[in-house]
Amino acid sequence: MGLIVNLLLRLTIFYFLVEVMLFPNDPRFAGKAIPIRNLVIVLSLSLLFPLLYFVRKKWKRYPFWFDNLYLSIFWLDMAGNSFDLYDTYFYFDLIPHFHGTGAIAAVFAGALGFSMPIGLVLGNGIHILLEAQEYYTDVFFGTHNVRGVFDTQNDVIFGILGSLVYLFAVFLGKKKSK
Repeated sequence: MGLIVNLLLRLTIFYFLVEVMLFPNDPRFAGKAIPIRNLVIVLSLSLLFPLLYFVRKKWKRYPFWFDNLYLSIFWLDMAGNSFDLYDTYFYFDLIPHFHGTGAIAAVFAGALGFSMPIGLVLGNGIHILLEAQEYYTDVFFGTHNVRGVFDTQNDVIFGILGSLVYLFAVFLGKKKSK
């Protein structure tokens, strides 16, 4: 089942890339630098788990569910743009920020073997860098990804909450498996 979900996530992520490359000026995508961002995601970030497994021999068995959790970060963001959820629902972006930060913290602590505090710091550190990138590309390159400082603050707060919830779930999962 994990393999099937993985393939579905990868296929839909690829679809989202093709869609934005074919229609970059569609109102759902215009002015957000989405084509280049999705291209980077598909050509590099989405390949992290396969590279760690096949090249680095990180795990004995492929961790499909952690890879699925990791891929869901990109899937949710790309689906939000494809289905125009960011522009239709003012606070929709809080969901990907909660989930994305929580999921990456859980991946650090669960699949990659970092401690819970390190997962918390790394997950939120990456999220803060993403928020800075969104804010400053708006300021310096005229994109429109952020609605103001309050938007960035809310995203960071929801990211912290998400990482705490997801890390608690990893903690419970580790405790249960002992």
